[in-house]
Amino acid sequence: MLEILAKIKSGKGKLSDLDLLEQLAINTQKGSICGLGKTAPNPVLSTLKYFRHEYEAHIKGECCREV
Repeated sequence: MLEILAKIKSGKGKLSDLDLLEQLAINTQKGSICGLGKTAPNPVLSTLKYFRHEYEAHIKGECCREV
């Protein structure tokens, strides 16, 4: 997940990366047997749920990029 987020942040992300990121987060939750593994993906899932448009804007180059 970190590699995908870094790819998106660097401006090299694709819209298909969002679906992969979401699926990885869900699978991590489902496949984990400890509490940390079940909750670690929550920030990724929450931001995808409520701020997906910002991820998409970043991928499309429609937002300010950090230098």
